[in-house]
Amino acid sequence: MLSKKLLFPAFGIIIVISTFAGACTAARQLAAPPYIPGNYYNCIETYPEELVHAYFAGYGEIWGPKAMYNNKVFVFKDVLIDEWVVRELDKGWIWLDLIKCPVVNLDDMKQYNLGDRIDVVGLNLGPEDDQTPGLTFADCYVLPCGSLKLPAEGDGGAVGPAY
Repeated sequence: MLSKKLLFPAFGIIIVISTFAGACTAARQLAAPPYIPGNYYNCIETYPEELVHAYFAGYGEIWGPKAMYNNKVFVFKDVLIDEWVVRELDKGWIWLDLIKCPVVNLDDMKQYNLGDRIDVVGLNLGPEDDQTPGLTFADCYVLPCGSLKLPAEGDGGAVGPAY
């Protein structure tokens, strides 16, 4: 039988360990994966500058990239939030290179700070016109970096748009 001198410290350690274990379990149960529409899981992974380059690389007409990439869902992973990204957040959108992304979950986006990293998934509408070197997206969702496996199928790596 344990002496009283050993029993009380042992009992205290058990209480502390079970308290922390319970807190971690409760936190995991409360954390829900971010919502995105089902069709967004079948997206194309790339970098913002590569997508912009595919449209405006100086090859003349941009009908090729428009046919291949307009109305497709793209994901940009591990995006650093800096002043450029949030410069027009008060208007409801963020900038990823020369891509204007109106944010659906704007309140979530406002929780991040400069220096944080996010994933952004949204629908590419293409350029507003053939003369302006930039793209417009619709319905962009900001996600905690790495919170969802996108695209959902396989580990094919990043796709670099080109034609």
